[in-house]
Amino acid sequence: MTTHIIYISGLGDHYDGFRASALKLWRLWGVTTEHVPIMWYDGGSMHAKLQRIEVAIERAPKGSRLVLIGESAGATLALHMAERKKVDRIITLCGVTQPDTPVSNYLRRRAPALHEAVSSLGTSYTTDIHSVRAVIDGVVGKKHSVVRNASTHVIWTVGHLSTIVLCLTVLSPYIASIAKKSKSDILKI
Repeated sequence: MTTHIIYISGLGDHYDGFRASALKLWRLWGVTTEHVPIMWYDGGSMHAKLQRIEVAIERAPKGSRLVLIGESAGATLALHMAERKKVDRIITLCGVTQPDTPVSNYLRRRAPALHEAVSSLGTSYTTDIHSVRAVIDGVVGKKHSVVRNASTHVIWTVGHLSTIVLCLTVLSPYIASIAKKSKSDILKI
């Protein structure tokens, strides 16, 4: 079975070119990818951002394992899509995963969809979820980056952005392997 990854970006819309370029190389690891730029700072609603993801899901190759990767703030949107029938797995990458995650007043003004997405998060999911986090992350700490009952993967790095960049590049084979493995294979690890 082929694996198709839909990558949902976090804040930092100006990094979208880098994200898209890095994801093209993931074909080397036997997966197909699509980057969904969220455009957090456009003032759009959470619903509008979820619609972008829904369109990408509809475009996904039929019969493939569909994995959503939510990077940082993008994890909130991935989790909102968790119970869709077509979504097989979610990977949160240094993700905001808890409804009590603090969102600054500045970000509430600049990216109103973020506060809406965070505050309306659930706390329990039936979808296969993997939380990937840095050992030390000063932006999204462990308390707010691990989904309850998810498989947790600790990357031995320090820093939020540096861990995301490493997971998109040098550690991409590892992230792709999480996406590709069957649930029973992951349970054996």
